[in-house]
Amino acid sequence: MGFFGKSRLFAAVAVAAALTLTGCSGGGTPQSGGTGASQPTNEAKKSAFDTLRGLTDAVKAKSTSAKSAHFTLTGDMAGQSMTGEGDFTFGGTANMQMSMKTPDGEVSVRLLDSIMYIKTPTEVEPGKSWVKLDLTDKDNPLVAMLGKSLDSARQADPTATLEQLADVSEITAVKAEEVNGQQTTRYTLTVDVTKLGGKAGELGMDEAAVAQLGTAGVKTFPADIWINGDDLPVRYAMELPVGAKKVTMKVDYTDWGKTVDIAAPPAAEVAELPAG
Repeated sequence: MGFFGKSRLFAAVAVAAALTLTGCSGGGTPQSGGTGASQPTNEAKKSAFDTLRGLTDAVKAKSTSAKSAHFTLTGDMAGQSMTGEGDFTFGGTANMQMSMKTPDGEVSVRLLDSIMYIKTPTEVEPGKSWVKLDLTDKDNPLVAMLGKSLDSARQADPTATLEQLADVSEITAVKAEEVNGQQTTRYTLTVDVTKLGGKAGELGMDEAAVAQLGTAGVKTFPADIWINGDDLPVRYAMELPVGAKKVTMKVDYTDWGKTVDIAAPPAAEVAELPAG
């Protein structure tokens, strides 16, 4: 795989990382890990939230104290399927590690604050299979191409995501559902495309693709979040139509509060991503 082929792979993986962090909720001070996995209750909430504001506040309060979780994801980025799993800690900045299976092979990602490390199926340079990407480097063409789609990955503050959703969407359906053995409340959100504006990238969405939706006459699209009786996210899913194809992502969350240790790969195994 040549450099430009790798660049497309890096872009797809980075966007998937942003979407992964978009779906859960938290806030507070950055942490390196939890204090032991919490045991989820097997009861759904007795009363559902009527507004995104109420939902956001409740989820923020509970997930802030948990500070970390395990996740598994499945997705399709306009025809390119992906599966993966990993762990994250969140607060003001993001720490995350995950492995993903893509059509090009298995890829690993580690995110520490604003530095993303991506391990490709083949070596980038002799003896170096990791690439370092500084998400604050606006002169890097890959970072520029991704734009704001990496904002949520840098911040890892899903409460901010819910805040942003609150401005452009509303709860349109609420129902009790069982997910992974847990009783949950599913909140279906209808996102108003006409209100997205510059928020698309902040929500982990490609701004050009969202602009195409408006041109195609698409006015809304759905997103769903499943919350357990402890007000912690169990699943997040979104579906974004892009022409004849769709961008879909489903992320399941478990082991809230588990101890997580995320470290950068050995420096000798890391190559700098070419700037040009």
